[in-house]
Parts: sequence; structure tokens; C-alpha cells
Amino acid sequence: MFNLSTTITNAEAIYSKYNGMSDDLKGAIITAIITGVISVIGFVVTNMSLKNSFKNELARQRDNIALEKMSTMPFEILGLLDKARSSKTIESEEVVKILNIIYAYGSEKAIAIATLMQKENYKKEEMGNRNRFRIMSAYILLATQIKMDVTGVCVNPEFWFKMRITDFESTKKKIVEANNMLVSELELDDRFYIDLESSH
Repeated sequence: MFNLSTTITNAEAIYSKYNGMSDDLKGAIITAIITGVISVIGFVVTNMSLKNSFKNELARQRDNIALEKMSTMPFEILGLLDKARSSKTIESEEVVKILNIIYAYGSEKAIAIATLMQKENYKKEEMGNRNRFRIMSAYILLATQIKMDVTGVCVNPEFWFKMRITDFESTKKKIVEANNMLVSELELDDRFYIDLESSH
């Protein structure tokens, strides 16, 4: 049972003992208390710092693995397009491997383009060569997106078309329409749009 009188008496006794201590002893007690508090704070701060460092290291390793896996993908994708354009046989295992890597390590935008690219390929198989520039644009946009994801460098798709399409000037309007429609549909980076009047 709580006894106010006893509590007051005990408090007075503790105060009396503390008051009766020498200044050196008081200083030692205060120093010990401060040292203990600082040690606890230091432990907490160090523990939080180690946790953050561990998280950062995991994130860095994860990003490095993704970059390593994706670094050759633009080249592989353009290689597939070259085969398709020259009517060479494309092994399904080759396509599946590329798509699996993109799905496992690619950005959300890269996966969206790859999905649409395959969808267009299926349409082509079922209904014939409907819009070769739309399919071609999907390949180029996929390579361009992954290049930007990996290197941070954004290159306008028009450069590839000018470099590889011999009749680019006469087909430019169709290419621009196909490319820009995909950029709009997939909400890609505005820098992927091709200006019909541009002269890159």
C-alpha cells in the first residue's frame, strides 16, 4: 500500500546521502551517467548506420546484376531485327531467352515494349505483313529504351532508321507515324518521338 510519508522519508534520505557525498564522487557519478548515455546513443546510431549500409550494398549489387544482364540486350535485339529483315530463320529459343532476360531484369517500360513487340509478331504470323514499320519501330524502341536504362544515354530512333533504311526519305512519313504511335501508346520518353520535319 502506498505510504506518502514513507516515500517522502526515503527521498529525503537519498537526497541527504547525495548531499553528503564529496564533489569528486558526485563528479564521477555524473561522468559515468553521461558516458553511459553517450554509449547507448552511439550504439543506436551505429546500428542504424550499419542497417542502411547493408541495404545500400544490396541495392547496389542488385543494380549491378541487372546492368550486367541487360548490357548486351540492345545488340541482341537489333540482331534479331536484322535476321527478320533479311528473312533469316530466327530460332524460338533465341527469342525466348531474350524475352526472359528482359522480363527478369528490364525496366517496366522495356517489358511493356517487349510485350507489345511480341504481340505484333503474333499478329504478323496470323494476318501477314500488316505494318512492317510498326513492328520495326517496336524493335528499335526496345533497343533504345534498354540502352537508355543501362547507359543513361537517350538516342532518337530516327538515327537507326537513317542508318539502316535505304529508302528512309521516301518512307519517313510512315516510319514517323508508326514510331510516334508506339511512343504515345506506351507513354515512353518524349525524346523518342521523331519529328517529321527534323533533320537529325
